[in-house]
Amino acid sequence: MLKFIAETLLPTKFGDFKVMAYRDDNTGVESLALIVGDVSLLKNVPTRIHDQCLTSEVFGSLKCDCHDQLTESMKRIQANKLGIIIYLQQEGRGIGLANKIAAYSLQELGYDTVDANRALGFPDDCREYKPAAFILNDLQVKSVELMTNNPRKMIKLEEEGVEVSARLPIVTTQNIHSSSYLETKIKRMGHIISESR
Repeated sequence: MLKFIAETLLPTKFGDFKVMAYRDDNTGVESLALIVGDVSLLKNVPTRIHDQCLTSEVFGSLKCDCHDQLTESMKRIQANKLGIIIYLQQEGRGIGLANKIAAYSLQELGYDTVDANRALGFPDDCREYKPAAFILNDLQVKSVELMTNNPRKMIKLEEEGVEVSARLPIVTTQNIHSSSYLETKIKRMGHIISESR
C-alpha cells in the first residue's frame, strides 16, 4: 500500500528522532514515522498515531488540543527513550484543510464540530488507519501502547491487525477557545479525556 522513501535523523527541541518517510503512489499522500530507540520485534511500544493539524501545529490555533498532544507525545517518548509517532495527512478528521475551515465557519454560527461535519456532508470522522498499520508492520512492531484519548482509534487499529495492549491518555490544558470542542469530543465522540487508562 505504501512505499518507503527515505529516512534521516531529525534533531528537535525535544531530542533526536529517526524519521522515516512513506508515500502512497496511488494518491500521493505521504506519512511519517518518528522513532526513538530500536522498536523492531518489541511489544508494548509507546505509540502516538497523530493526524495532521496545520492550524494548530503551524499557526498556533487555540481551537483544539492537537499541537499540545503532539508536543506531549514527543516529550514522553524522548523521556522514555523508546516510542513511535506516526504522522498522517488527515487534516480535520480526514475532511481536508479547506473543509475544516468551512466547518470552523459553521461552528461560529453555533454548530458543534460533529454537526458542522454533517452539515458539510461528511461523517463525524473520516480518518482511516491502514497507513499506520502498514508502517507498524514495516517496523516489525509486535504490539503498541497507544497514546490517545480516542477509543475509536484503538478499535480502527485493531481492525487493521494492530495489537493495542494499552491506552496511554494524553491530558492537555483547555482554554476558552478549545473547551467546547473538547466537551463535544467527550459527549458525542466517546473520547476519554482523563488520566485513567
